[in-house]
Amino acid sequence: MTNHEAILRLSANTGDVPALHWLRDNNRTVIRAVITRYFGEGPRADQAESDLMQRLAEHARSYDRQESPDKWLARCVDTECNRLRNEAIYEKANRD
Repeated sequence: MTNHEAILRLSANTGDVPALHWLRDNNRTVIRAVITRYFGEGPRADQAESDLMQRLAEHARSYDRQESPDKWLARCVDTECNRLRNEAIYEKANRD
């Protein structure tokens, strides 16, 4: 399976677990680098990866078939990690 195929499968079915796992495993280096940049290492990063993968599946419908799947993935990973971090900051600020 290619990134293109995995994204297309997720765009049709966000619950396609094999496509989601394949996308995560095939792009682990890129995904972990961005997660580490936003969340560091440890349990927060692990939870962020889980949340990120679900969000990628949900956003797969926005994939334009003319776009490079690698560029789409990199852009989405960065955007969603930024959102997850901002959500965590907002939640923490409102707890205190």
